[in-house]
Amino acid sequence: MQLTGVILDSEIQKVDDDQLTSLLKIGDQTVIERQVRQMKKICDEVILVTNNPYVYLPILGNSIRVITDYYKGSGTLSGMHAAFSLAKNESLWIVTSDMPYVCAEIISYMLDVKNKTDIQIIAPEWRGNLHLYHGIYDRSCLDVTKELVENDQLGLMNILEKVTFKAINVEKLKVGDSNPFYFRIENKEDYQKVLQVEKNHVC
Repeated sequence: MQLTGVILDSEIQKVDDDQLTSLLKIGDQTVIERQVRQMKKICDEVILVTNNPYVYLPILGNSIRVITDYYKGSGTLSGMHAAFSLAKNESLWIVTSDMPYVCAEIISYMLDVKNKTDIQIIAPEWRGNLHLYHGIYDRSCLDVTKELVENDQLGLMNILEKVTFKAINVEKLKVGDSNPFYFRIENKEDYQKVLQVEKNHVC
């Protein structure tokens, strides 16, 4: 499938003082290894955007592409800009590295819609909430992200004012109840929740 999976490193997100959320173990894999596994189900390219590549090389090796930001210190929009610049495909599935339940099934469903339109961003909607992290973005968003970063407009919602956009309700896929694709590990309590539901994880 002509799709690039992109993981934006949440470099400052730590559950413990020294442990990046992306490197927390769930079962026998880290969060980021789980993400790569899901992405490789449907992506012919997977990219990690990080300013600390050496942290990940012992775990990921050369199994995926690892790139760094062009604009340092500008948050996830900077990481998206780097991915848009270097991805080989026109469609990019973008997540952050603290999301343990990213789901290929949802993306496959949304990609079918995107491939029939000229829409630049398609994002899943779940129970009335929009989830831009776990959306599909067109590479044509490159110039918009460059403009936003250079103007210090770093909030992700700003991008929606400048591109074509569609929200797709994915509740009928029934993949977001016990293991919500949009869930992010932000503290120790979140991590414990993930460990509790791991036995029932199906996506």
